[in-house]
Amino acid sequence: MKFSDIVIGSVLVAIQLLAALPWLTAALSGGRSFFDVVADLASGRSGPGGRRQVGGVNGLLGIIAVALSALILIPPAFLLMVEGHDALAIAGRAYGALLQVQLILDFFVLAIALMLRVWPKGGAVALAAFREGVRQPMFWLLTSAAMILLALSLFIPYFTFGEDHIMYKDLGYDAIMLTAAAFGALAASIFVSDEIEGRTALTLLSKPVSRREFLLGKYFGILFAGLFMFAFLGTYFEGALLYKNFLDRVDPVPQPEWIGRSLASIPSGPAAEFLRGAGLWVQHTLETLPGLVLGFSQVMVLVAIAVTLATRVPMIVNLTTVLVLFALSHLTPVLVAIGKKAQQDNPGPVAQMLGFVSNSLNVLLPDLDAFKIGPALMTDNPLPVIPFIKYLASVSFYGVLFSSIVLLVGLILFEDRDLA
Repeated sequence: MKFSDIVIGSVLVAIQLLAALPWLTAALSGGRSFFDVVADLASGRSGPGGRRQVGGVNGLLGIIAVALSALILIPPAFLLMVEGHDALAIAGRAYGALLQVQLILDFFVLAIALMLRVWPKGGAVALAAFREGVRQPMFWLLTSAAMILLALSLFIPYFTFGEDHIMYKDLGYDAIMLTAAAFGALAASIFVSDEIEGRTALTLLSKPVSRREFLLGKYFGILFAGLFMFAFLGTYFEGALLYKNFLDRVDPVPQPEWIGRSLASIPSGPAAEFLRGAGLWVQHTLETLPGLVLGFSQVMVLVAIAVTLATRVPMIVNLTTVLVLFALSHLTPVLVAIGKKAQQDNPGPVAQMLGFVSNSLNVLLPDLDAFKIGPALMTDNPLPVIPFIKYLASVSFYGVLFSSIVLLVGLILFEDRDLA
């Protein structure tokens, strides 16, 4: 056992402990900041509700002792228990997955804290909608259904002559997107339409909260809850996709060049193999992330439409309209092509009417085909990085722009809505 391996292991454990601080503090501090918790522990003051926090200085010293013990004891114990290149690489992937989950939780903690500081009233509405959305049974029901579908789809034969993992990848992206979109449409009807009809919104708006802050806060709260579902299912999908690749392929996954360059200065040994596994998880995440970004951009547009409709129509009409718009948006490019062909082959009133209707739908409806994963993300060939990042940024910006226009229409409709 090399001393360098123990040092690298201690650094990796320290990274995990640091990544756990934001979300663990938010979970245990009752909404207070980390520094307030440390001050209470050091002074021995009581926490929220008059309950004593971990025993003052002794509690703080106990936390420090546990952290130091983890830094010192975990690396050598791990190296003694885990042997072999494959086992170390698998453990490195597990380390990367755990760190990714912690960073996702950190993102939500820090993003919500920033939103509350920059936009206090609307952020409070968004936080309430986010909490209510995550606590809804339908949130976990839809998430569980998607997880079961992704798990069962691993063992379905797709008869693609060695490319079943590509079909599974496409199916997984669509399943995650549709699950988050269904949750967003249902949540918009519950949190906006039902509160307006039940006069709950009137009570909230009687306080110093404007209609703009109410509607936008609800939208961002629902979107954050959908993003939380997306991130959770995305991480689960990454692990399932890795297992699908293991089932369908005999050859090992090729190692990217950047991993070899990064590990060139590290002595060969267990730590290097472990870091190689963690690097392969990072590479796997980078390959999966573009499809998730495109899918969530589509969810962002659909949630904006659902929130706008919720200011005027009840749940059933809202869900039906979102479903119809979703289907028409994906069919519009086909209708436009049919209209052009009809005008070229048989010009006449029918062809002109078909072309007018299809072009009108193409202008008014969102171009959801722009968010399709496409064959480029399904293949195993590496994509040009810079052009693809530009494409991803442009499509995401289109989603933000279209959602902003739809929400502007929703604000206009909500300003004239009689809540009394």
